[in-house]
Amino acid sequence: MEQLARWLAALVALTFCAAAAAHEGPKDRLLTVGGEGEVEVAPDRADVAFAVEASEKTLADAERIVTEGTAKLLKLCESLGIARAHVRSAQLAVHPQYDTGVVSNRPRIVGYRVSRQVDVDLRDLAKLGKLLQGAVDSAANRVAGVSFGSSRKDEHQRAALALAAQDARANAEVLATAMGVKLGRLHALAAAESGGQPMMETRMLRKSFAASDAAEQTYEAGQITFQASVTAEYDLP
Repeated sequence: MEQLARWLAALVALTFCAAAAAHEGPKDRLLTVGGEGEVEVAPDRADVAFAVEASEKTLADAERIVTEGTAKLLKLCESLGIARAHVRSAQLAVHPQYDTGVVSNRPRIVGYRVSRQVDVDLRDLAKLGKLLQGAVDSAANRVAGVSFGSSRKDEHQRAALALAAQDARANAEVLATAMGVKLGRLHALAAAESGGQPMMETRMLRKSFAASDAAEQTYEAGQITFQASVTAEYDLP
């Protein structure tokens, strides 16, 4: 009797599963493809970071030197026609210097290192050489970095995205033709973007400055690459 009950329960479960599968119907047939897009453009702007630093025995002297250096850097930017709104200077950073040769619970301060970073949003790359050379010659101790960019970043990124979408569609059509099937409607689409911020390394700048003090320095930013990728799913009727 118990065995018959188990058989009946199994039969009911099998019937239920078959009914559920029939109700769901056949699963969609999908073709998943990827696409890539890339746009290369010349940069038309740069973010330049300078560091004005001083190490002195007294805090007042270190602050004075850095303040004077910052003023010279701001004056240089003004002489080059760079708008004041495009120049940002950070607060003074103060770092006490201690006597490392004496072991004590209360280390003795022997001096102070004061620094301030000045960031310049340069909209005319023809002025980059004069800005870098003039800053190092007159005020800045160090070029913290140069980052090139484009004022039309969004436009170029969308262009790369459009190319990626076209590439995905072309890949889908090639695969559908090769398999002898018809390509249906777009089922799902996902996208990712990257690129657009090349860097000029500080060590390259230092080497260029040391090469010639007499000749005007020139700097090549190269090309900016905007990239996009797309993953698309198409129905196969």
